[in-house]
This record gives sequence, structure tokens and C-alpha cells, in this order.
Amino acid sequence: MNTSDLLNRIDELEIKSQFQEETIDQLNHALTHQQQDILLLKEQVRLLAKRLEDQRQNTDSGISNTIEKPPHY
Repeated sequence: MNTSDLLNRIDELEIKSQFQEETIDQLNHALTHQQQDILLLKEQVRLLAKRLEDQRQNTDSGISNTIEKPPHY
């Protein structure tokens, strides 16, 4: 193998390495955003579960949450 071939192979490896670094950075960025979305969704589910539990407790304690029709109906 001559010097020219070795230099070409080194150049190809450097190009591949750079491409892989860019891909890893993009994946890391996407993963970070997905993790933030997951945390937000978990918080929303927690709040909804709490609201549902509060509503069940109010119904169980005799407080009615039904909407009554206005008198003119």
C-alpha cells in the first residue's frame, strides 16, 4: 500500500468520524427534548390523577358535581 492510499483511507476515516459525531450530537439533542416532553407529560398525568381523585372524593362525600339546568329550561 502506498502513501497515497493510506492518506485516502485516513481522509475517509476522518469524514466518517465527523459524520458520526454530528449524528451523535443530533441524537443527543433529540433525546434531551424527548426527556423534557416525557417529564412534562408525567407531570400532567399526575395533576389529572389528582384532579380525578379530588373529584371522586367530593362525589363520595355527598357533594354533587352534576350541572343543573337553568330554570328557564
